[in-house]
Amino acid sequence: MELDKALALIKRNLKKEIIETKHFKEQCLDRNLDIKTIRNVVSGNKILGIVEQDEKEKLYKVWFYYEKNKDLNIVMRILPSGKLKFVTTFPCYSDRRAR
Repeated sequence: MELDKALALIKRNLKKEIIETKHFKEQCLDRNLDIKTIRNVVSGNKILGIVEQDEKEKLYKVWFYYEKNKDLNIVMRILPSGKLKFVTTFPCYSDRRAR
């Protein structure tokens, strides 16, 4: 899938039902990230960047504005139904994105 089409699909479906993997939930707990806060960040749709990680698996890494000096990275899969499945998440300092 072309990156611009994937981005449009992701933006459209962020406000709909999102499937969270067990791994995603575990990563949130391990990193002291509240899932409700993550959903608020994501629903704000402040996407800063997107990278295709695996074309065959339709896996994308998406950067969201999180805090003043941090981004929230979420690896997500686009399912054949068009729904989004969150695979993992981690905060990252914004200056790393700018490299």
